[in-house]
Amino acid sequence: MILPGKKERCVTGIEGLDSILGGGFPRGSLVLVTGVPGVGKTSLALEFALRGAIMGEKSMVLTTVERPEKLVASVPQFDFFDWGLMDRGLLEIKDIGEFAGGGPVYGAYEAHERFARLGESIASYIRENGVRRLVIDTYHTLFYGEKDDATSQNLLLSLSETMYANACTAILVTDASPNASIESIIADGVIVLGNFERRSDLLRTLQVLKMKATSHSRAKYVIDLTDCGVLITPMLRGGA
Repeated sequence: MILPGKKERCVTGIEGLDSILGGGFPRGSLVLVTGVPGVGKTSLALEFALRGAIMGEKSMVLTTVERPEKLVASVPQFDFFDWGLMDRGLLEIKDIGEFAGGGPVYGAYEAHERFARLGESIASYIRENGVRRLVIDTYHTLFYGEKDDATSQNLLLSLSETMYANACTAILVTDASPNASIESIIADGVIVLGNFERRSDLLRTLQVLKMKATSHSRAKYVIDLTDCGVLITPMLRGGA
């Protein structure tokens, strides 16, 4: 009989988030960060990767839409961003097409073949290079035009197993709704970012809906995107 034990934590390094999670993500988790455009999903995910690299954990960001350099340019200019992390191999920002096994991610091949090859290629790279943090931004755009939901499900299951087996913690950024989506069902954690209008001001918010293997706050928090990183503070009640 296997008894549950206390899982090692992957400290995010993001102010406020680790306390919400009781110390960070459980190591090896697959976490979905979702919400409408403009709420700070990419900023939060990139800070997670950057903070890990600063702490000596090899971090990799895979972009599915923008070129790597454009992705970096689209977020706040973090004061702690150190280009030397990339020179030392602690932080890698790559186009996901590099992991398509010699073929295109989007193309004429059968979808299940393309994405099976993609999942295997990512898994091999993580194993061989000791990657401890992975970000995919954005995940759901990989499947635009695909009619078979099983394709997304199989890749998610493959990524989930890869994270668990290699003690690598991943954030998948998506604009998809978390309500009963296949991503939210398979993912170990779901963090929703959104907007809240208060006195004609549009506030960004964060709420942890789900996080396996840990107790966590389910309250809604206000976030602010700053040069110092993503700041998270309790949402004041009343006066909306």
